[in-house]
Amino acid sequence: MNMVFLVSFILVLFIIVEIAAIALKITGMDLHKARFQALSALVTVGYTTSDSELVVQHPARRRIIMVLMVVGYLGTATMVTALINILQHPLTLIQVASAVGILLLTVSLLSSQRFRQKIDKGIEQRLSRNQSLRKRTVEEVLRLDRQYGVAEVILKENNDLVGQTIASSKIRDKGIFILAIERGQNFTHSPRGGEILQLGDKLIVYGKIFSIHELSYPKATKREEQEFRG
Repeated sequence: MNMVFLVSFILVLFIIVEIAAIALKITGMDLHKARFQALSALVTVGYTTSDSELVVQHPARRRIIMVLMVVGYLGTATMVTALINILQHPLTLIQVASAVGILLLTVSLLSSQRFRQKIDKGIEQRLSRNQSLRKRTVEEVLRLDRQYGVAEVILKENNDLVGQTIASSKIRDKGIFILAIERGQNFTHSPRGGEILQLGDKLIVYGKIFSIHELSYPKATKREEQEFRG
């Protein structure tokens, strides 16, 4: 059953990549970039892009990538061993049929957008409970000193800013200024007070580092406050 094992093992690796990509997404990365970085780490090639800097500068992302690299090395050895066994022993019709059946079933499931969204959402909800991943949904772009910096904030479902205008949110009263909004393919510089903030918006903001962190997680603990204030 080496053929079935090999096909199943490859599928498991793809599932691991998807889980890792969603974990990277939770830390603030774009999902498409997260998938590329996760796949690059697993196969240990092409991991020299400028986006990789966003990974090495982030503790949680580094841990995810290191796990993927270890899995990649072990996975390569496992697949080579399985291939050698396949070459040494003739394949039976049952083995080929089983492998093809697994592939067809997987392709049919992955081609369903609704199925993928449901699976991705389920994985994201479970991973979001991990505080080490959630703590840095605020991704610092530029830290000007120990207290102030420019950062990216991604608006999640539970964020009170969603659905409010910039003016009504009174975000400026907290000493935070929205410099730009990235929404899908659109990028708005110096948004006006009447701009309505939407779910998934990526805000480029300036202000106190902890205030920016509190913007995403109002229930930050005293320990987290001390960490972010350095």
